[in-house]
Amino acid sequence: MTNFLFTFLRLSILVLLIECKSFAGQIIYVDDDSKGANDGLSWADAFNYLQDALASATYGDSIHVAQGIYTPDRGIGFTAGDRQANFSLKNGVAIHGGFAGFGEPDPNERDIEKYKTILSGDLTGNDIEVKDPCDLQWFQPTRAENSGNVIIGINADETAVLDGFTITAGYNSMVARNGNGPIGGAGMLNRSSSPTIINCTFAGNAAIIYNVGAGLFNSQGSKPILVNCRFTGNCASINGAAIYNIESAPKLINCVFYCNYAKSGSGIYNRNSNPVISGCTFINNSNSAIYNYSNSNPILNNCTFVKNTSRFGAGMYNENSSPKLTGCAFIGNIATLYGGGMFNGEGSYPSLFNCIFSGNSAEQGGGIFNLRRNSSLSLNNCTFSSNSVRLDGSGVYSYGEMTVTNCIFWGNVDPAIIGEAAVTVTYSDIQGGWSGEGNINIDPLFSDPGYWDPNGTPDDPNDDLWIDGDYHLKSQAGRWDPVSQSWIQDDITSPCIDAGDPNTPVGDEPFPNGGIINMGSYGGTAEASKSPTN
Repeated sequence: MTNFLFTFLRLSILVLLIECKSFAGQIIYVDDDSKGANDGLSWADAFNYLQDALASATYGDSIHVAQGIYTPDRGIGFTAGDRQANFSLKNGVAIHGGFAGFGEPDPNERDIEKYKTILSGDLTGNDIEVKDPCDLQWFQPTRAENSGNVIIGINADETAVLDGFTITAGYNSMVARNGNGPIGGAGMLNRSSSPTIINCTFAGNAAIIYNVGAGLFNSQGSKPILVNCRFTGNCASINGAAIYNIESAPKLINCVFYCNYAKSGSGIYNRNSNPVISGCTFINNSNSAIYNYSNSNPILNNCTFVKNTSRFGAGMYNENSSPKLTGCAFIGNIATLYGGGMFNGEGSYPSLFNCIFSGNSAEQGGGIFNLRRNSSLSLNNCTFSSNSVRLDGSGVYSYGEMTVTNCIFWGNVDPAIIGEAAVTVTYSDIQGGWSGEGNINIDPLFSDPGYWDPNGTPDDPNDDLWIDGDYHLKSQAGRWDPVSQSWIQDDITSPCIDAGDPNTPVGDEPFPNGGIINMGSYGGTAEASKSPTN
């Protein structure tokens, strides 16, 4: 946790410096409406094309780009309609979008939502909008002339900055493979590159045929930093609609992945990659929001997976990979077969701390499905509630070994745990009971547990709606209320308070904490319910 906080603070300082225009060079202006000298020295004389500003920029310069649509085939030395043209990032150059620009009362006013600055691969402006991103996997004639890569970073470092843009209409349909394996990155391609990307939206990009990584493709040791970015409506006919990582380790903070489509890993596909993903949200993505493959061991902190769908592992799929998750929530994800929240295949050893699985559903393993005996699962201070299955194992179904410590399984469809191999459960609250040291079978008294709304058709579970809840434990001494953002007192105290393993440190639990960690997802955290003093 200390390393995570250090990294987060370091990145936050970097972003603050960038947004405060810390670069010491000149400001170069770009506005497609400017009618002046087009030398980039002011809004009145701004370059019309971003390519011309990039060509003139040197280390330490900042480029300010006004609202409008900019394509990579426009500028001195470029040929209109050239699919292979792209915006190439430069070290030491920060590119900022979202300015009001020429003709506005205050051309320096910056609002990336009000003054959208779009980097588009639609070179002829003739794209026909699709209603469903999965339609982009099929050949789209109006996109045949779009850019194969809108942006490229080659050997860029963290001083190459892209801030406040929408990257859209990249269409990677070129040769699918070369000597280096799969290619992609219709929106952006990084090769041995680690730029800083802030407040950007990747939307409506597509990688078809055998291409991957429609929104962003990272390869050859790339380590980009992405902060407050959004990936929506991207499509890859194979893997990684939003992001595809191969032998790379990006850092993502506070990013949103919404309604992306791929055959696998519609949000993020990791292949021999180790990203650090913090505070990110994955909503309504198809075929596994995150797919970890071939020795990928990502670290996830405080991420949320909501209403994703797949046959296997709607929230996350692991194959020969061992992610570490802390403070993550899997809510209302649906797998038609196995692992509504998470699916673990061959040789995977995920470890989970302070995670919540609620309202997930599957044929088997509503929360988690562990397929192979050479895979194991470690659950620590996790909460499983109101998960459902059509067969067995509403919480977890595991063919491999599993250890469960300081956890709560309550309100799931029975049986909540199915173990085909050794299952060790200690200091946990298991509805229906489970043998093991410190285990109990008592209502944990959640603050406001989630539930399934029959949606007006009580006899048809297929259209039920999941209403999420609050899994803090009730306490007469004090319980954190996320709605009011304050501590409130209940008239009853949960039996799971001070009921965890006495050998587990209490961590950040607030005083009074009884000196023993609580069971459940908030045990050991600053939001742990307080201990009675008498």
